Amino acid sequence: MAGYSIRALADLSRAARSYFTGAAGGAVASVWANTFTVFAKVLGLLTYEHELRRRWLSRQIFASTADELWLARHAFELGLAQGAGVAALGSVTAAATPGLAIPAGLTFVRDDGLTYTTLARAIAAGPTVTLYVEADAVGEAGNAPAGTVLALSPDTAAPDGLGAGGTVDADEDGGGLSGGVDPEDLESLRARVLARKREPPHGGSARDYAAWLAAALPGVVRAVFVDAYANDARSVWVVFTVADQPDGIPSAGQVTIAQAYLDDPVRRPVTARVFVAAPAPVAVSVAIGGLTPDTPDIRAAIAAELAAVFVDRAEPGRPTLGPFVLSASWLNEAVSRATGEDRHRLVSPSGDLTFGAGQYPVLGAVSYVP
Repeated sequence: MAGYSIRALADLSRAARSYFTGAAGGAVASVWANTFTVFAKVLGLLTYEHELRRRWLSRQIFASTADELWLARHAFELGLAQGAGVAALGSVTAAATPGLAIPAGLTFVRDDGLTYTTLARAIAAGPTVTLYVEADAVGEAGNAPAGTVLALSPDTAAPDGLGAGGTVDADEDGGGLSGGVDPEDLESLRARVLARKREPPHGGSARDYAAWLAAALPGVVRAVFVDAYANDARSVWVVFTVADQPDGIPSAGQVTIAQAYLDDPVRRPVTARVFVAAPAPVAVSVAIGGLTPDTPDIRAAIAAELAAVFVDRAEPGRPTLGPFVLSASWLNEAVSRATGEDRHRLVSPSGDLTFGAGQYPVLGAVSYVP
């Protein structure tokens, strides 16, 4: 779609020259040539500045082209806001003298310099103490796997008897410090604003739930699947995938955040009972025979193409809309797309695969046979 078109400076100058002769009412305007030319160029330049301003204003009128400040204004008028990001949370176990009281506000440092602050006072019941910490900076960078060693900052006022560092504990999903989400980027906000304009709220449609989940976990939610339960008109089945977890399976913490957000009566339709869950991953092993030529680079390209199929095509089965069918032809086509592949045959799966309610296909092992 064409935007606001700016006339060339030379064209504006010529138009300004014609103003002099046009204003004379049919008479010949006798103005010294140099003066006439200078006046015309000045007027053309002023008009050009106005045209630049009008083009800029025309861009801000539309959310699809607005700059950051004005896009935020478009979002504000729709009740949306750019996601500010979330800091990672979790717990750290440190050695301590039994009975030692540890105040809140202590600082731990990761080996890359990122810092974490303890959130609450704790008392050591034995030789160790569990301290709940939060990353000082928002974003995924604050996430850390279980077992990560953190050192007490030399600048923090730690009590005598507390160890010089701690180890990140495993959470209920087996991870460590988690939940960190990067601030939403401008294009993600733009996509949400345009989606709201194109699909205004409908009192609890499937699109509404997708928009609510995107707002609950900005920049993280990849896809949302909504259905009803059989013989239950009031219960809503909501399953989603994310972009920051293996195979797109949301963590228990992300499911909890999504459930709480949808349970808020500001959003949830009054009569609805909403149940949010993570899809149940079902690994799909792929066996390829007779690959020609068979090289590490081609195998890597095949793995990437197969992974893309599951990201682009996979869905969970639904309670009332029915099972999801993963076509074997999609996998066959993915292998054929791999750069350098000349010939192969798909040994397994030998046919289409069907997945029941909540089951979600993910790529399993990829093997090769003669």
